Amino acid sequence: MKAGVELFEARGYAATSVQSIVDAAGLTKGAFYHHFESKDELLQRVHDEFIDHQLSKARAVMSEPGLPAAERLRKLIREALLEPMAVYKAEITVFLQERRFLEGSTFDEIQRKRDEFERYFVDLIDHGMKDGSFRPIGPARVIAFGIIGTGAWTHTWLHLDGSLSPSEIGEMFAEMLIGGLVPRD
Repeated sequence: MKAGVELFEARGYAATSVQSIVDAAGLTKGAFYHHFESKDELLQRVHDEFIDHQLSKARAVMSEPGLPAAERLRKLIREALLEPMAVYKAEITVFLQERRFLEGSTFDEIQRKRDEFERYFVDLIDHGMKDGSFRPIGPARVIAFGIIGTGAWTHTWLHLDGSLSPSEIGEMFAEMLIGGLVPRD
């Protein structure tokens, strides 16, 4: 999978052949097809690698008892949205750049997982607006898309060896984004 990620990132999905993946991995096509049905399945597994991690983090945050909405959203942004960039930046980059090539049942499974991830943000923001923790500044889904998009876009400029870690960036983003949601005195 690593060879596929590296080639997809460098050349793009369409320009990367199964042969180039097996050559880079030092395998045969038979070995590739033993593990993957197709190049599409490889891209799906690249997605699953990081989204399963993000979903695990989001579920953990959502199951913590007694967190106020703002603190829960802060943790979702930092722990489920940004910190995974430290481990899965290449996979996230490849998927976000190449997902247009996936369709049918492959994309349906990907969409199910992405919908679950999105739902954590939407439901939390919606609940926070209803209980007064957040100002009702617009539809919860649109606000969630803004937050998720802010985090996801970091793949284009984030340098893992930079002066700020993904966790620190997540904390800054959370401060900025939650600051726009909490009621003003």
